[in-house]
Amino acid sequence: MARISQSHLNDVKRYLDSQLERISGLKRLVVEAGYKWEDFPPERKANVFAIDGSRMVKRLSGAIIYAVSSVAVGEDILQWHEIGLVSPYKHVDERIRLHMEMLENRMGALTFELKNADLILMDGTLSGSIARPPAYLESATRHFYEEDKIGTVNLVKGFLELLDSEWDKWKRALDEEGVINYSTVMARREEVFELLKPYVVEEELVEKIESDPNYREDFIIFLEYLEYLHSIDKLLQGKVAFVAKTFYTDDIIKQVTEGKKESKHALMPDVPIIDSISKKRGYMRFRYRETRKWSLPEVIKKAAGNKYLQRVMFLFPEEGNPVQSIQPAYVRFIDNGVIYLLEAIELDDELLSAILSVSEDEYIIPLEYAHHTVVIKKQEFDTYVDAILNALIGEDKRYLAFLRYGREPLE
Repeated sequence: MARISQSHLNDVKRYLDSQLERISGLKRLVVEAGYKWEDFPPERKANVFAIDGSRMVKRLSGAIIYAVSSVAVGEDILQWHEIGLVSPYKHVDERIRLHMEMLENRMGALTFELKNADLILMDGTLSGSIARPPAYLESATRHFYEEDKIGTVNLVKGFLELLDSEWDKWKRALDEEGVINYSTVMARREEVFELLKPYVVEEELVEKIESDPNYREDFIIFLEYLEYLHSIDKLLQGKVAFVAKTFYTDDIIKQVTEGKKESKHALMPDVPIIDSISKKRGYMRFRYRETRKWSLPEVIKKAAGNKYLQRVMFLFPEEGNPVQSIQPAYVRFIDNGVIYLLEAIELDDELLSAILSVSEDEYIIPLEYAHHTVVIKKQEFDTYVDAILNALIGEDKRYLAFLRYGREPLE
């Protein structure tokens, strides 16, 4: 870019000045509402592991190939790497994101089981993980369910049973090797519907799915989301905390200005106000607002009953907002440091003390190491993908029509 323009500088300054003018009034309302910055409890040594994930995508002429990775860092390091290939037509970016987050959740759950961890730290938020199910699922899922209620419910139950049957295999592999380096997405297995036949009473449903490629693809996408929910359910069996570095929550400001004249100034995140209240290390608890209400697809609720996905079902009450089951807090680990968003199902002193045992300066050591360990470098990814593509094209040159890279002349 060109050198800094005075006009650009003035625009940014004007915005910041307008925000600063609002802070004192909003700060007063927050304090009057009883919100306070608290001191941390004493540090307590604990066996803490941090989980992070990464992804990299390459869009080819007839398919999209991508890599997703997850690592656990604590007294040991565990790794999980997968390569995926998807059609370029249906909800690609969201499906790749869910695949990465599913690996993170599985890694967290299995690390808790294998390493006897006192606490699992996840990068990001639980509230984001359970946000409204992807919009593309709603119509397709409703269609499946309305066409064959009993068959679809049984298929969902069967798929969850299938995932449970695979769990111990992944656990053994991770325990013995410390790494998983093959695809574990059950929903995308070529024979997935054949594997489900023993669980499904209505074989006609399976045959119908298999006979229509578009119907089959829609059902696979639905099963991918179900597989993602299964990973969250497994993760929540342990003590887990979620730490977000980037967020724009405004729940405190919205709560304290509701029905007041200051509500017109409420278009501001909480963090600048919290920072004006205290610069010290510590934390502030708050509650998410009950403004957005969403629920799981009806077929998942019917199939879950009192047996499956019980930890996920706890997050989706019949009435109210799912995020009301989550306890959030703003935290800062050193004086004048950065404020982070912390979430847990039970945010107690024991959890805070465990986090403090692995924090240093402004951040949490295992999360920092996990972030640097898991990053998929573009050059390494490109080299790996090129090796795969060359091997495939060496077997059959017809593959080349699907595997060309349009940006190659520009690089």
